[in-house]
Amino acid sequence: MKRIDPRQLKSKEKLHEAYLTMQLKGHGQFTIQQLCDTAEVTRPTFYKLYKDIQELRLDIHESVLAELKKALTIKNPRRLSEIPKKEIPENLMLLFQHIQAKHIAYETFFVYQPDAIFINGVKEIMKQYITEGIYYALQDKKLRVKIDLIISYVTGAYVESIVFWIKENYETSPEEMANSLIEISIYGPYID
Repeated sequence: MKRIDPRQLKSKEKLHEAYLTMQLKGHGQFTIQQLCDTAEVTRPTFYKLYKDIQELRLDIHESVLAELKKALTIKNPRRLSEIPKKEIPENLMLLFQHIQAKHIAYETFFVYQPDAIFINGVKEIMKQYITEGIYYALQDKKLRVKIDLIISYVTGAYVESIVFWIKENYETSPEEMANSLIEISIYGPYID
């Protein structure tokens, strides 16, 4: 694996942050020079890392989505009945902690400047997580409806829950969000 120069890494971080900040502030169209001025890097540094702003945007996607995938990796797969109740929301808690840590990217690409490529990337990672979760949790149990419908339904619910959480300005803690989604997923929204 090619080792990246720490200075280049720092420049990338500055460019990522500047891009997201400019998007969040509503600067839909901006020049590479404006971006470089905001990031406090030179144009040659920008061109050493990226060929254009589109490539930078896709690099931001890739970086955030890789961290999301890491947060939603089931590390100790087992049946739902074998998981202690307090461990059940663990991955979803990591999801919301990740979103909180990368809130500027999610606010930008989900709410203020919706980005279909990024949103679809999030959905694909969520679908994979949900598919694995169903497989590990239920294994030999039968489902009431087609698995594809369940996966689409839960993915949509989780994505909309993320948008809700962002729009409510993260009033609910990551732990509470995770517990609420698990509660709804397993028991439904109604109290007996």
